[in-house]
Amino acid sequence: MSSLSVPTSVPARLVPATKPNIAKLTLWPLVAATFFMVSGGTYGTEEIIHGAGYGHGILILLFLPLFWSLPTAFMIGELSSALPHEGGYYAWVRRGLGSFWGFQEAWLSLVASIFDMAIYPTLFVFYLKQIAPWFGEGNHGIAAGLFVVAACAGLNLAGIRVVGLTSLWLFFLLSLPFAVVVLLTPFKVGAFAEPQAAAAGSGLGLLGGVLVAMWNYMGRDDASTIAQEVERPQRTYPKAMLAAVNAVVHKGAKPTEALDIYQSMQAKGRP
Repeated sequence: MSSLSVPTSVPARLVPATKPNIAKLTLWPLVAATFFMVSGGTYGTEEIIHGAGYGHGILILLFLPLFWSLPTAFMIGELSSALPHEGGYYAWVRRGLGSFWGFQEAWLSLVASIFDMAIYPTLFVFYLKQIAPWFGEGNHGIAAGLFVVAACAGLNLAGIRVVGLTSLWLFFLLSLPFAVVVLLTPFKVGAFAEPQAAAAGSGLGLLGGVLVAMWNYMGRDDASTIAQEVERPQRTYPKAMLAAVNAVVHKGAKPTEALDIYQSMQAKGRP
């Protein structure tokens, strides 16, 4: 009677290879990335003060997030924890309403991003020209805008980890000027020696200021599209969304509050 030989080991080619460890986004890089997806700080909020004035502008920047930002942050935190799919809100709509409405969501988001993304290089060049008027001559501003687009594209191609760490460093770098504004305002140092009042009669009005602030507080849903590249999304997303709301509110309101306090001190003739 012949015996059947059994291999003592399984061939290596039949053993599934271990999935390589992929660097994922942790809490604070996700907070910084979400911060830039939403706002980027005080930049772009001047029209709120022009239209609503310092008092109403501060109230808008402080209280609008309670009714506009927090509900969205809670929604993104909950859905990203429950359904951490690549594609985020597109995957949620497709899962809940079917492929047709999922396609509509993806298409409308793509169209909106084409126009929305064009704003930021333009805004960057606008501020750059205030610092260096040379960029306002000839095609220098266009070249600077194209450089911003190319740099951002390169960061995205480098991977989510690079995007997160770069966003974290940029968060601190861009926060520095506004921190200086807040700290030096009581001492009336430098540029604060000759304060400029908010422009009157810009035509924007209180409602326009609210609309600009709403636009400036949008974008948290974009963070949901990278859920599979976030470490422990069930725990990370809720914390990141709340931290990003707090960062956006303080970066927008604190410098404005500081300037308003200084204007009040100047009006009362305090040294």
